[in-house]
Amino acid sequence: MDESAFVTAFGPVYELSPWVAQAAFTKRPFATVTALHQALADAFADGGTARQIKFFHDLSDLGDKSALPAAVSTQSRSEQAVSGVASLDPTDQALLMALNKAYRARFDIAFTICVRRNSPARIFSEFTRRIDNSLETELAISLQEQFYITRIRIAEIVSGPGVPAVYGDVTAHVLNAMMGAPAEGVAVEINQLWGARSRKVGTAVTTADGRAILLSGLPLPIGRYELRFAIGDYFRKAGAVASDRKPFLDIVPIRFFIARPEESYHFPLIAAPYGYSIHG
Repeated sequence: MDESAFVTAFGPVYELSPWVAQAAFTKRPFATVTALHQALADAFADGGTARQIKFFHDLSDLGDKSALPAAVSTQSRSEQAVSGVASLDPTDQALLMALNKAYRARFDIAFTICVRRNSPARIFSEFTRRIDNSLETELAISLQEQFYITRIRIAEIVSGPGVPAVYGDVTAHVLNAMMGAPAEGVAVEINQLWGARSRKVGTAVTTADGRAILLSGLPLPIGRYELRFAIGDYFRKAGAVASDRKPFLDIVPIRFFIARPEESYHFPLIAAPYGYSIHG
């Protein structure tokens, strides 16, 4: 690519700031996709504090539905939609706008967080945790969050050697303890938890080998989750429980916390009509 083509392709990676791609262009060639991303990150870091503050000041506020189209990139709108930030209920939306206002009043920059790596509950908690930081600390955190945001963007638009690891996965494996064999046909769902609320984010049915993929091909947002195994329905259909009787076990829930969005989480469940165990 010549400089014009390079800036056209990678200018949007750093929100509405083609100067970052222009600076990174001089570092070519890049041996890996990771090297390309690092060159962009270095260019942004080397831009100086004043330029960084202007960048974060000019960003639209997170979840601001009134932001003009020219002020928010297509990537940002898509990322916020996937994360759930763009579809908050009116109460949470009002709280988000109040948090944005308070953050701007304190730092005069936009709150920055990689929404694809954080659940809505985590985003709200980070707002309240970070509001007491110094501007210097917030700039450092914002730089790191931009690194995460742009790393995902680069990994999704560039193929080649050395693509950075940006995705995790959640899988399960169910064994029928009565038969000593994989349990095929168990419905499983995964819910993201936020206080007393839950949001379904994935479903699957175990295959012939008892396995199910709940989440894959995306960063796993940091936060609390619950897996729900429909064990009662499975054993009823298998004839282990009379069809006219309620099973002793119905839904088997497993709650856990995801802290590392790029890792794999696997949950092997051994189940019978009257008991189960989970093995990490």
